[in-house]
Amino acid sequence: MPKIVKLIGFLLLMLGSTSCIELVEEIKINSDLSGKYHLYLKHNGLEFVFNSVGQNIDLSGLENGLEKLKHQKEISNLRTSINPKKGKFSIQFDFSDAKSLTRAFYAGLGTKKRFYHKSFLKINASKITRPNLTPYLVKYAESQNLIDEFPSEVLLDYVNYRYRIITPQHIKSASPPNTSEKVKEYNQLYSSKSLLLQKQSTKSIIRLEKLSF
Repeated sequence: MPKIVKLIGFLLLMLGSTSCIELVEEIKINSDLSGKYHLYLKHNGLEFVFNSVGQNIDLSGLENGLEKLKHQKEISNLRTSINPKKGKFSIQFDFSDAKSLTRAFYAGLGTKKRFYHKSFLKINASKITRPNLTPYLVKYAESQNLIDEFPSEVLLDYVNYRYRIITPQHIKSASPPNTSEKVKEYNQLYSSKSLLLQKQSTKSIIRLEKLSF
């Protein structure tokens, strides 16, 4: 994995700001507070990069996590499209409520949700709350030596994370402020540098207009 990070890093530096990699986490919430979860990769003009390094990517950990996710109660319609050589990465499934989504999150990490663990997402009729999950991300990156393997910190600006929530009702207010102009969508974009080096908080609170069931 370190060699792959270095290669992608050098190519990003060579291509400059015209190319970037974006990991998108999209969650659509229904009026009954069930929903659809989708985690996928977007990239601009980097197919040849993934084609060069895809065969060297170890997916065993991911496969184990997906196998555990498949057997989680109240999780259904698990669909994946993963092809490292083509830069394809997509995991999506339906969840019955926020608690089942939290259990799915920890199952994917290979652990069971305990009372002292943060909820992945809290949802009720008037508010959607995401706790600060940056510490989990930083801990994982440090365990994999991902930060040290980047040839330049500047490259972290070209690897972004987008958090998108599609709500069942109009958004009344949000913190941090919403960057989307759509009345039923919350959108935030974070650079890897802000998350991994500056440890920017990913906590958000979305307040909704009164729901009509």
